[in-house]
Amino acid sequence: MRKPDPPSEAGLIRLVRLAARLTVTQAAQKAGISKARWSQVENGHERRGGLWYPVSATDGLLARMAEAVGLDAGRLEQAGRADAAAVLREMNRPAAVTDDRPEIVRRHWDDPGVREIWLIQSMPPATKEGLVHALLEQREQGESPARAAG
Repeated sequence: MRKPDPPSEAGLIRLVRLAARLTVTQAAQKAGISKARWSQVENGHERRGGLWYPVSATDGLLARMAEAVGLDAGRLEQAGRADAAAVLREMNRPAAVTDDRPEIVRRHWDDPGVREIWLIQSMPPATKEGLVHALLEQREQGESPARAAG
């Protein structure tokens, strides 16, 4: 049995890796895979028991390899791997920013007093939330924080 022809994405990965001046070892390390597996995917085949078998990367593996060499999702799609391109896009999507401020702080964020309390670095969040509640209650009662403290 002769060596199977590599899929189009294999040649593309090799081309971009060479252009990035990365060795197989360096690229595999960046992708978090073994040098042997990188070579199998890039060559499009592996040898087992004296026979050649075709190798094609899963979408996730190919996306990691593409990221390691700087290959963009559009070129993966052109090579017929829209599945890996979708994974690569998801990998490169900025992480969602979580807002861990309590609801009352988010609702009153434009209030300079609330913002000042919440931005105190040396105070635990529960203490800051208690102060925000106290500040807002005092304002509701028409009492200024300075008069209440004095």
